[in-house]
Amino acid sequence: MSENTEKLYRVKIALQLSFIVWVMLTIFIFYATFEATTRVYGTFFLLLIVVIFTPFLPEGAGHEEGKL
Repeated sequence: MSENTEKLYRVKIALQLSFIVWVMLTIFIFYATFEATTRVYGTFFLLLIVVIFTPFLPEGAGHEEGKL
């Protein structure tokens, strides 16, 4: 794997981890702030976002470091 591809892979993973952290933080703030009815709609909305973005996550097969 070339150096540029390696850097791009690491940036992609970092962005995805950052996205996961922000989603978790948003969920915690959301549940601490709003009433029960709004929480239900918000939970469905957040689950929809996860379902939409899941296909764009890496499969893990592209990273060749440590292959035997």
